[in-house]
Amino acid sequence: MKIGDLMNKDMIVLHEDDCIEKAIELILRHCRTGVPVLSQDGKVSGFVSEEDIIKNCLPGYITTLKNAAFLPDYGQFAKRFAAVRNRRVTDIMQKKVFCFKKEDSDFTVAAEMIRRHFKICPVVDDDGYYVGCVSRAYLIRAMMLEKNRGEKKEQRLRYE
Repeated sequence: MKIGDLMNKDMIVLHEDDCIEKAIELILRHCRTGVPVLSQDGKVSGFVSEEDIIKNCLPGYITTLKNAAFLPDYGQFAKRFAAVRNRRVTDIMQKKVFCFKKEDSDFTVAAEMIRRHFKICPVVDDDGYYVGCVSRAYLIRAMMLEKNRGEKKEQRLRYE
């Protein structure tokens, strides 16, 4: 099955001039782990994930520590969030974004998503314009729909 047939075609996207707070609202409202960022011409210029947002609310040295339990809290996370929430998504987005083509097969997409540890990924047309996204959940949903179609066809054949 082609990924263009099972992808989510909702245009849940950010634009380069949107703020981080809008990214958070979209992620929460639509239960996504990330959202693509589009340039003015409709091409994918970046991607903002939950991880990108959280990393920007933590001090830079935090990833080098084995354990942050010994650090005093003092509301640091909330303070850092307040400081970054109005910044533009272009400040924190991943700029090198892997996109699938809508003609890619579901098998190829599933293999690449697992290999690259992607949870959600943009899908583009032949000209590079954003047309939707695919997630691990959509791949699983497609397998279940295909299974149900097969069972219904099998039932029809038994009764004919």
